Amino acid sequence: MDYLFGTPFKLEQNKEMYHFNSDSELLGRFLNLKNTDRVLDVGTNNGVLLCYASMHNPMELCGIDLFPEVIALCRSNLEYNGIKAELFAIPLQEFEHEPFTAVVCNPPFFTTTNNSLKSENPYLRAARHNDFLSIQELFLHSRRLLEPGGSLSLVIPYVCLEDVQQAAKDNGFTLVRLASVYDRPGGEIKRLLMEFRYGSFTELRIEPIRYLDRLHQKSENLSENR
Repeated sequence: MDYLFGTPFKLEQNKEMYHFNSDSELLGRFLNLKNTDRVLDVGTNNGVLLCYASMHNPMELCGIDLFPEVIALCRSNLEYNGIKAELFAIPLQEFEHEPFTAVVCNPPFFTTTNNSLKSENPYLRAARHNDFLSIQELFLHSRRLLEPGGSLSLVIPYVCLEDVQQAAKDNGFTLVRLASVYDRPGGEIKRLLMEFRYGSFTELRIEPIRYLDRLHQKSENLSENR
């Protein structure tokens, strides 16, 4: 059982399956949800983003993943932490549901045709490589499952920015919130936290810089409060 940073929750993590990491935590803390939201977590894994989402007291939580055994672990974690959610073992491309108002996802982003570079572990392969879900597919099916004006929140490597912008444009999404994540103060940008809305919007909110290293994040927050 591992504590989930910034929450009262603890999660069991199977040693064979994908573990939550700094990307999961950064996206979870970036989420901006309302108590009227109906939230879909794509690639729910052990339930980490559903735990973060639950702290906003949304109307509905739902998670999907490719593997029944992953969904079983997620269900166990949510029950342990007193969180209710619908859970389904199904690809996003095949998932049907009443419309949601928010989709959250820490997507697989590695692209390669060289199978020797991909993990033989099916759980890690699905989590890291976009064989089962491309960025274009994520936006396409999020559009299908979202109400107009609904949100799609992501964490992506900075190098994927162009592909994500193109997918958003192709599917009618507008970027409305953005936060850059650096490895350290004065270092390099590594990740982007992005919230898109399905439809046309004119305002973009740029949020304070985040850091991958919690120690840097804590130091920066202390500096800002002085």
